[in-house]
Amino acid sequence: MKTRKLFLLICTLASFAFSYAQSDPVRVLAFSNAPEDAAQNAFVQRAVSFFSEMNGKNHFVFEHTSDPTQMNAKRLAQVQVVMMLNHIPLNKRQKQVFEQYMENGGRWLGFHKAAFYDSNEWPWFTQFIGGELPMEYSWPPLPAKLQVDDPLHPVCTSLPQSFSVPSNAWYRMSYDFCHNPQVAVLASLARESFPVGISKVIESDDVPVVWSNTKYRMVFNNMGNTGTEFDNPAWVLMTTNALTWLLKPAVPVEERVAVAYVISWGMAIPDPTHITHINYAFGHVNETFDGVLIDNHDRLREVVALKEQKPSLKVLLSIGGWGSGRFSEMVSDPALRLSFAKDCRRVADEFDLDGIDIDWEYPTNPGPGISHAPEDTRNFTLLMRDIRNNLPEGMLLTLATAANGKFIDFKSIEKYVDFVNIMTYDMASPPYHHSGLYRSSMTSDFSCYEAVLAHVKGGFPIDRLVLGIPFYGRSSKEFPRIMSSYGTLEKLEEIAEMKEFEHLENIDQIKGAQKCWDDVAKAPYLKNSEGKVICVYDNPLSIKYKSIFIHKYGMKGAMYWEYEGDDPQGSLRKAVYYGVFSPEEKNL
Repeated sequence: MKTRKLFLLICTLASFAFSYAQSDPVRVLAFSNAPEDAAQNAFVQRAVSFFSEMNGKNHFVFEHTSDPTQMNAKRLAQVQVVMMLNHIPLNKRQKQVFEQYMENGGRWLGFHKAAFYDSNEWPWFTQFIGGELPMEYSWPPLPAKLQVDDPLHPVCTSLPQSFSVPSNAWYRMSYDFCHNPQVAVLASLARESFPVGISKVIESDDVPVVWSNTKYRMVFNNMGNTGTEFDNPAWVLMTTNALTWLLKPAVPVEERVAVAYVISWGMAIPDPTHITHINYAFGHVNETFDGVLIDNHDRLREVVALKEQKPSLKVLLSIGGWGSGRFSEMVSDPALRLSFAKDCRRVADEFDLDGIDIDWEYPTNPGPGISHAPEDTRNFTLLMRDIRNNLPEGMLLTLATAANGKFIDFKSIEKYVDFVNIMTYDMASPPYHHSGLYRSSMTSDFSCYEAVLAHVKGGFPIDRLVLGIPFYGRSSKEFPRIMSSYGTLEKLEEIAEMKEFEHLENIDQIKGAQKCWDDVAKAPYLKNSEGKVICVYDNPLSIKYKSIFIHKYGMKGAMYWEYEGDDPQGSLRKAVYYGVFSPEEKNL
């Protein structure tokens, strides 16, 4: 009874997730063939029953057919997702129709025997599924444990790190499959499940079970053997997650962002060509806790004037920054908080701003000696509410957050803010990366992946998260901090030979610096002649991989601190912009 209730709850939640505030129906067409055995027949029947229960809820339409002739262009043009419950014997023309459907942005969810097309018979499908399979399988089918390989992927949302699943025949894939860079393995057979089988045994741990070919919008689940899968809550959740993700539209190009922080004490007037949003840093809570102070009014006006040059540019005032206090006192008093929120509207109108960005570093945290209180997190939510209520419709409200995802209740602020800028930098110092994309031997506490995951687990939608990129490096004591902007790092060799820099302490470290690359973290670094890491930073190559990451997980875009750290050619801001907006053409 408990499993049944959970099953129905997941069905209901999933069906609501499919609506996405749209009125047009979303249609799924499922194909099946007359199964070869009773177990396959049971799976198909359970699957059809399961998805049919969602029918009619929030514009979700599920249809099932055993007629392969419905694999035609006219029919597929009517559906958002094609589902294959088992192997479908398609003729040459039907295969071509499916190829065209997927190559033109179609979406596919397949189970177990749906992938069993001979590579000689259908080479395209072998490439589509990720490689040749199966190479070897366990027999008879046995229960096992799955491990989640990519907890950040929407298919894995809310899943435990590992969970037991019913009996299945487990398939080891070919070497080429397992090393295909386009294959994103989402879940695989857990190490403690080996060996698997009785008459045929698999002892290797190269057993992916759920994966996606990132070239397409598709998910393959190599389970579907008995129908008992639908009695397993974790498996059901993974399946509904997959369908939800396939049905969810990608972030539209026009809604993506490339956000530049521009500092009030800077000298350069930004070139807005490769920027969608500028966050002007900084404003502050005033000394009476009831309004906004702005650093360098004249420079803010110069930045806002860039909208004459690029009308689509959005300029926001970022209030806060490291060491900027008085937030805690302001948010704790309803009258002061409301007065501050109204003053945000005043400065937005006075300076022709497009929104407000809150950069309180950080609620409940003393940071660099600022005031703080245990109630800050709760009161931060009230601040977001009050600012939102006082800004006109269409004006943006954003915030900058700590990489670790702490200090803020993301579920409670989600309805008030437009997007969140994650400060995925300053996460460590040499010898560790301060903005490594993935965890490696040079990661200390957090990587960008883990930072984004912390925000998603905190309850904020990934399609409204913005990845932070530093335009500066973090250096060790052996490397002059003054040299750590990217524009300077790119000129180290010539700077080391210039007489005006001879007075710098540790100039020999600059002369002997060697550029290196961590291919696991996807991050560059410098080491000295003794092999010691003296500076960690980002460059166009690391931004390329961060752009791939943004697109892979459906994030809203990227932001960077700060504009003037770039080189004169704008190498980093161009890498960010093209990576966000046209990766295939310019950056990837």
